[in-house]
Amino acid sequence: MSLARLTIEKKTVSIVLTIVFFIGGVKAFLDMPRLEDPEFTIKEALVVTNYSGATPSEVADEVTDVIICNNQ
Repeated sequence: MSLARLTIEKKTVSIVLTIVFFIGGVKAFLDMPRLEDPEFTIKEALVVTNYSGATPSEVADEVTDVIICNNQ
């Protein structure tokens, strides 16, 4: 007897088993230790530079791009 035929003929049993497996899966998920999802920190920095008399494109080319390349 194939599994498909069995589930069609025994609808009540297959529905009950589906519900039991679903509830078991939800319970297992909720009981999962929190170490499975460790916390991590996001490191951020704000760098402020002064370049008097320079245009924005000069600052981007000569300062910002250099800082970004050196910190990646």
